[in-house]
Amino acid sequence: MGAAGRNWRGDGERGGMTEIVHRPLTQAEAMQVHLALKDTPNILGYTVRELTRLSDVYAAEEDGQFAGVCFSVDLRQNWTEIAALCVLPEFRGRGIGRALFDAAWERAQARRRHVYMLSRNPQVIEWMSARGMEVGGKFRDAPLAVHWYMVRHMASGYRMAEGFRKRKSIGQCPELLQGVKKYAPEAAGEKPSPGLL
Repeated sequence: MGAAGRNWRGDGERGGMTEIVHRPLTQAEAMQVHLALKDTPNILGYTVRELTRLSDVYAAEEDGQFAGVCFSVDLRQNWTEIAALCVLPEFRGRGIGRALFDAAWERAQARRRHVYMLSRNPQVIEWMSARGMEVGGKFRDAPLAVHWYMVRHMASGYRMAEGFRKRKSIGQCPELLQGVKKYAPEAAGEKPSPGLL
């Protein structure tokens, strides 16, 4: 999608025009996302520096104002993790989260990637199921590429400190569920390629 985006009319009380754009976050937007994730009881989050360095990012803008983000991280063995979905509190309930999720999902599928995702949010888990992801299972059963990535990702001093700070709130949250969907060339009417299996 590049710098171009897609528009749709939100269904919230403001009902403004929302644009979903594939682009990096600005420093100010990264700070907003960082603070929103810091206030979320079940997400260990990302530093502002990590957020500004991400390249596979969909940002939502409502009437030109930053409203939320969904970003993905490419892993080894043709896997992509839809790593985080965050809609700022004042923009929730307008369909922006679903639009961001759909944009990230469609990009991964267009790139013929396998998709992995973790969530505790019942709405996001419903979207994962609707996209045909196998939801549930134990983390030990996650793809090897996910294990390789998570070792490095979770070794961050920031995430360790956040895990300690949020230990009580995480224990009171719904179960963390994983979603796994292998790219199926047959479903897209293509011949399977040995490199994708």
